[in-house]
Amino acid sequence: MARKEGKSNFNQVFLTITICLAIFFAAVFAATMFFIKQVLPVRNQFTTVRDNGNSVKYLVPLDEPLVINLADPGSRRYIKLNITIAVDAEETQAEIVKRGPQIRDLIISVFRAKTASEISQKEGYDKLRNELIIAITEFLSAGKVVDIFFTEFLIT
Repeated sequence: MARKEGKSNFNQVFLTITICLAIFFAAVFAATMFFIKQVLPVRNQFTTVRDNGNSVKYLVPLDEPLVINLADPGSRRYIKLNITIAVDAEETQAEIVKRGPQIRDLIISVFRAKTASEISQKEGYDKLRNELIIAITEFLSAGKVVDIFFTEFLIT
């Protein structure tokens, strides 16, 4: 009989420790989730930049790099690029995100009409940048594109 009592005490102690550990880990998990959701600052996916202390630019990166066929006759030339668009207002930023696929299509259309030699020189590069700024600004219902940054630009 003493043997059953010892085994029973062991089972009760083991069960009590298991329950206490489960409660402890549940409390740690709950505290961690509270900390992540409430205490840590919410990170914005966009960046704001102050220009010379006067104007503010809102930066909107495109989701993923674009690979585009160029209009080179007789050869297959491609360009791989990634673009960050600087706009003048938060509303414009939201519109660019909402109309992202349309803006990507617009960028592809502009690049498909260019040859590698046109865009590989400084003048062509600057002209292309200005052409994109004008095209995207005309496409938007409100606001304007302030600048475009090529974060990746590779012609193959």
